[in-house]
Parts: sequence; structure tokens; C-alpha cells
Amino acid sequence: MRHRQHARVEDRIRQAKASGLWNLPCRGREENSAWLEAVLAAADLVCWSKLICFAHVPSLAHCEIAAFRYRVQHVAAQLTRSARQACLKIDRTWRWAAQIAAGFRQLRAAFA
Repeated sequence: MRHRQHARVEDRIRQAKASGLWNLPCRGREENSAWLEAVLAAADLVCWSKLICFAHVPSLAHCEIAAFRYRVQHVAAQLTRSARQACLKIDRTWRWAAQIAAGFRQLRAAFA
């Protein structure tokens, strides 16, 4: 059990490094501190979105950050509001369009 907990920590550190933690872009301590906070916030958002939105889709819930970025975050989509309803318009030719739409519904249900 303890070994698996440590493996999860190492997974999160590896994913944070792949998100921009590997190189700090500035020379100043304050700027790098702000960069660190932004990278950690982004990594947390990706982890929470995998947990809330894509728990039912193992290929998206357990993929690495680079694959998740390509599959979910780089999709051609538009979020609109009409008649007090949020509508997500996704390119139908995208391979993961149905999973992303289902994840959006999960997210809306979690915070409704």
C-alpha cells in the first residue's frame, strides 16, 4: 500500500515536470516562484479533470499529460451559452469527441 502511494507521488512529479516544471524560465526568484505556482495549479487542474470528468474512460483517465493535452485540451471546440444553457460544440471528426462531451456532462453534474 505504501509503495503504491509513493508511486502516485512520483507520477504526479513526472507529470508536473512534463508540464513545465523541468526548467524554470526566469532568473529571479519571484518570477520562478510565480511560474512554479502556475505549473502546480495546471497539474492539479488536469488531475481533477481526469478524476471528475474522465473516470469512466480509462484511456483518458490514466494517460500521460502529453497525451491528455493532445486528446482533450487541443480539441477544436466552442463553449457557448444560449437560453441560460451551456453548450459545448466539438468537432465531430475528433476521435475522442463523445468522451469529451460525456466528461463535460459529468463536470456540469458535479457542480450543479
